Parts: sequence; C-alpha cells; structure tokens
Amino acid sequence: MKPAVSVLIPVYNAEKYLPACLASVLHQSFADIEVVCLDDGSSDRSLPILQQAAREDARVRVLTQPNQGVAIARNRLLKQARGQYIAFVDADDLILPRYVSALYAAARQTRAQVTKCFFYELEEDGTSRVKAHCHSSFFQQVPAEDGPRFRAGYEDAVLWGKLFDRRWVQHCHLRFWPGRVAEDFSFVVLAFLCAAQVTVVPEKLYAYRKNVPGAITSQSFRMAVGVLLNLVELRQELKRRTRWNGAIAAEWVRAAVWGICRFRKFSAAQRAQQQALLEWTFQTVRQEVLSLRGWSKIRWELFVRLVQKCGAGSVYFWSKIFR
Repeated sequence: MKPAVSVLIPVYNAEKYLPACLASVLHQSFADIEVVCLDDGSSDRSLPILQQAAREDARVRVLTQPNQGVAIARNRLLKQARGQYIAFVDADDLILPRYVSALYAAARQTRAQVTKCFFYELEEDGTSRVKAHCHSSFFQQVPAEDGPRFRAGYEDAVLWGKLFDRRWVQHCHLRFWPGRVAEDFSFVVLAFLCAAQVTVVPEKLYAYRKNVPGAITSQSFRMAVGVLLNLVELRQELKRRTRWNGAIAAEWVRAAVWGICRFRKFSAAQRAQQQALLEWTFQTVRQEVLSLRGWSKIRWELFVRLVQKCGAGSVYFWSKIFR
C-alpha cells in the first residue's frame, strides 16, 4: 500500500546532523510516511547512518549514487517517491512532531497543490537562534495573482517547509535544473505560479539550521551567480509555458535588479568573471521595461536611463536605490 507522504532527504556529508534529522522525521505524530534518502557520494559516515536507520525502521529507503549534485539527487528522489504528497527535508535540519500531520491535514482539507508552514532558526550547534529571520514573505498568505505569486515564490524560494501534491508535480513537469546552485528557487516560483491553491499553515513547524560549514547559502558569490542564472532560465521557461505576462515581467525585472545589486559587495575581479551575465541581465531588464505599464514602467525606465547616463559601472549603485 502506498504511503500518504514521502519525505525526501538528499544527503551529502551530513553525518554531524543526520541522526537528529532522521529522528525528527521518524518520530512524527503522523506515521503513514516513507522516508526516501539519497546519499550523493558522501565521503563521511552519512551512508552507514542511513543504512542503520533503514535496518531499524522499515519506512526508510536508502538510495546511493556517485556525487552528482543536489539537483540530480532531488530529481531522482522525485522519481522514487510513492506517496500522495512529497516533502523535502534538508539533512541538517529538523522538523517538529506535528509537521507532517499539520501540512497533510491542511492539504487534504483545502485540496492545495502546495502547502507551506512557518519556520524557526537554529544556530549551527542546534541552539535556538537569538537573531531570528524576520522576512515577512515567509510568514504570510500566498496571493492568488500572478505578480504577487512570483514575488512570493522568489522571496520564499526554499523547498523545505512545504508539502507538494506528487501527481500534480508530475503533471506540471516540475523538475530541478542540474548544474545550478539555488536550484530550488525556480522550482518554488514555478510551483507557486502553477498551483490553483497554495495553503499556509500559520505555525512554526520546521527548524532551519543556519551557518552550516560548506552550505551553499554561506557562499555568497556562488549564490549571487546562481540566482541570476535561475532568473535567466526561469524567464525562458515561463515564456515556453506561455505563462509570461506583464505582471510577472514587472516582478521579474524587480528580481533581476535585486540580483544585479547583490554584486555590489564583490570585488571588481569577481564582477569581471560574470560580466557577460550581468550585461545580459541589464539588457534584458531594458527590453522587458518596454512592455510594462503604469508606475512600474516609469520606475524602471528611470532606472535604465540613469544607468545609461551615469555609465555601466553605476548599475550597482542604482540597483541598490531602485530595488
């Protein structure tokens, strides 16, 4: 019999945090789950930890592959999942005992394709974080309109803390793009835009561990590049799906300008490495501004003109002002 929920955990060199993560998943108040873990070529003791968990609990399945990156790992986990719903959990995070039950009940009640909850943060050592993340987009309802939906996905672009209808994911052909960092960014934006219903459970049920050594979120330059590359491909994908419109274009421009702004804190040498990407992004912003209307058009036309007047190097200053 198929489980109600598949909890999917990609694992790479997570031995320090993995036992606590698995314990939090296996001690859920909702028992009708399978836990599918994929070891992506770890060089530490992650695989033996997973194999021991599988011996002790029949709900655990362990897959292995040579290291190919988290996007490929997540795509394989999607193919292996059997549950009606899927939930991704990062191997260094924790979930509260009611996490699955609360999201599952809300998804069933509202027939949502995507169901999300709130979260709290842990320090790397597992203690509660004093300075908590307060980004409002994580802690509010998801709008129904395309433009606000795009912004909500962009600002809440993490897989964790969410439950997805598995068959709907398959129907919408949602996948992770290999060779990119921040690969969950595009997945979440597309999911929000494609979903007929996104339901929010207003409880902090997911524990996100900050400042983990080696985590991509701690590599700011790679993240900045990854976000811009995802924006490039996301624009192309939305146009391919004929989902592109003026409301989305306005939010895409805003996100792209913010993506350029991220580079202001990097050295000239680092910016030079990505000069082609930065120039392409600005020129595409300029192109998309022509299709905007109202205040958005006025705002971003002024941005473009100021950059052109003050020179290409001013783009970082003006992107900070206009973002």
